[in-house]
Amino acid sequence: MFTFFKKKPALCPVDQETHEWMGGAFSWLWDEFGNETVLRKDILLPDFEHFPIVYNGEEKAALDSIDIVARQMEVDPHDIQLDFYSEGISEVGAGGIGGSKFFVNTEKDAKKSSGLYHGKQEDGKYHISLEKKNLTDPVFLVATLAHEIAHIKLLGEERLDKNNESLTDLTTIIFGLGIFNANASFRFSTGFDQWGYRKIGYLTQIEWGYALALYSFLMRNEPDPKWINLLSETVRGNFRRGVLYMKGL
Repeated sequence: MFTFFKKKPALCPVDQETHEWMGGAFSWLWDEFGNETVLRKDILLPDFEHFPIVYNGEEKAALDSIDIVARQMEVDPHDIQLDFYSEGISEVGAGGIGGSKFFVNTEKDAKKSSGLYHGKQEDGKYHISLEKKNLTDPVFLVATLAHEIAHIKLLGEERLDKNNESLTDLTTIIFGLGIFNANASFRFSTGFDQWGYRKIGYLTQIEWGYALALYSFLMRNEPDPKWINLLSETVRGNFRRGVLYMKGL
């Protein structure tokens, strides 16, 4: 009786193809980086406790940040050479082994890079470039560094022989930096006489929410971690939708 009032099962936030790909990708990451990384790695938060740095537009803030991010991702900071550039670089191919491009869209929808991974160079170091506009935006700065160091983990450490940007995004989650990259995936801004948005990475906000749900609920058995309150509204909503869906499987 009254079965027609039965609550509909929660729908998966992403399509079937993305759902299957993410499951396989996380399984691969677990095999590559092990239980300790997946289950024990601390989640870094966008606060002064985890990043005791003043982001005042100086390059020192990025140098201090890369030390924290590299150690979190189990890369020796001394093995990384960080350089800076301005104005973005459109469609630039990075040199070295496994070079890649990391693009950001601006209000005019122009492709510009937020950071670049150039691979290991003749000095034996992994070279990374950071766009200077990130120096005053700690979330975008940390997210960009995390993405480029994820390239080191996958390409530089020869776990992959071909670049995979979406897998690179997921790698930041495994190493406890997913909050930054998810929140940097899209940011809308308005002003008196203009509007625009910034985004970095290759996953959508919906995909980030579902990916973080897979990681937290299925992999770490944490269905309602406190850090989800630090996620942007869209990402947080899709995290919760993802958990509801997985609880109903």
